[in-house]
Amino acid sequence: VAYLLAPILGFCNAYGSGLTDQNMAYNYGKVALFILAALGGKNNGVVAGLVACGLIKSLASTSSDLMQDFKTSYLTLTSPRSMLVAQAIGTAIGCVVAPLTFFIFYSTNNVGDPNGPFKAPYAIIYRNMAILGVEGFSALPNHCLQFCFGFFAFALLANF
Repeated sequence: VAYLLAPILGFCNAYGSGLTDQNMAYNYGKVALFILAALGGKNNGVVAGLVACGLIKSLASTSSDLMQDFKTSYLTLTSPRSMLVAQAIGTAIGCVVAPLTFFIFYSTNNVGDPNGPFKAPYAIIYRNMAILGVEGFSALPNHCLQFCFGFFAFALLANF
């Protein structure tokens, strides 16, 4: 499902980023996390949501970054072909450097430990978001949805 959604969201993100200079890939990833965690159910929902979030976030962000680079090459009168070759070389180098860097950190055996030097606070946040997606609205505190709807209505009224 994530592989089917990623190209569509990547196009939307690249187009929107070209118009506004805001990369919405992280928001697309969070929405996918909630939806696919809910579809995955209690047994596999957390892992499915986290994988979908990472996949959609990385693909949508890459498309947006590529379009921003093409926009920069247009403004600086750089050849689009040389820009594409540079992107391909950078991607190839990243395919080697990124896993090596990951394994260097992973070999320390304390990545993600709250008391260690590499705490990874976003891992805890995204895991809790996936758990919330699996458990649904019942996991939220009392009156949380009423507050959300109230502030949403206030935001709409404040814009008029």
